[in-house]
Amino acid sequence: MSVLWGRDLSEDFMEQSNYTYFQYFKGLGLPIYIRLNLSSFHSDFLDLLKKMKFDELSSAESEKMLTDFDGEKFGRILTINEASPGVMRQIGLYSESDKFGSESIHPKDSYNVYRYRGVALMVYGHSFKEWEMGCTEDLGTDGVELATKMILMRFLSWSLAPLGIIGFWGVPVDEGMVVQKPNEAGGEVVFIDVFKRWLYTQDGQKKMKNSFKLLKLDNSLKDRSIKMSPEQFISFLSAHCSYFSYGGMTIPTRQMIQSVCRTYEGLVYPTESFQPRTNLNL
Repeated sequence: MSVLWGRDLSEDFMEQSNYTYFQYFKGLGLPIYIRLNLSSFHSDFLDLLKKMKFDELSSAESEKMLTDFDGEKFGRILTINEASPGVMRQIGLYSESDKFGSESIHPKDSYNVYRYRGVALMVYGHSFKEWEMGCTEDLGTDGVELATKMILMRFLSWSLAPLGIIGFWGVPVDEGMVVQKPNEAGGEVVFIDVFKRWLYTQDGQKKMKNSFKLLKLDNSLKDRSIKMSPEQFISFLSAHCSYFSYGGMTIPTRQMIQSVCRTYEGLVYPTESFQPRTNLNL
């Protein structure tokens, strides 16, 4: 699939010396990769990738990955390039969907076009392993850091879902995680492996405790927490899921949310008791 630049990505594999590859949680076997030409991007973007647990692959590791990639049923490679003038016009154009927010998805015959207005355009299809993104040259810098994180979290959410991993906007805490809106969480997502019971966050990966809880902050509560009903819990997690779909929540995604709600507890938690990450010894 090469919609943005009109080239065959397989031909680019032959010129991989021009690209650097990054793997999400390298060493854990997650076949999720980003590739880009380092000279095209600001160092802030590379620092952000590292912070988000995208580890750089060596030349030897990249060659092995490309050799083995055809055998990865759920493998994904996102190629990120600075957008051409034509793509930049598409990124900046106003459309009717923009009244609902900066993000939009436009379905095509065999793929989807995701746009974060003013920042990036991503072409992806769940039947394709190779996805593409055109973006502004300042991707990852201070002015668009939140947008950049949200874009990459969308990529991860789409890529990890077939592996049984679902994400919710929020931050990890000692009790489990606080579920928040994307801007409140600073564009951060906590990913839950529903079957293996692993947690993937910016702080690293760890096994989930049986006592793991998903918390909703409430300013009106004092010195106590309230357990959410099953209906409230499912509705709350569905509204804060990082998986973004044109046609609404997919059946597998809804099933993963239901599994999380059956396995773990959802609590309404007093905001005053919330300890931000900066005050935690993480």
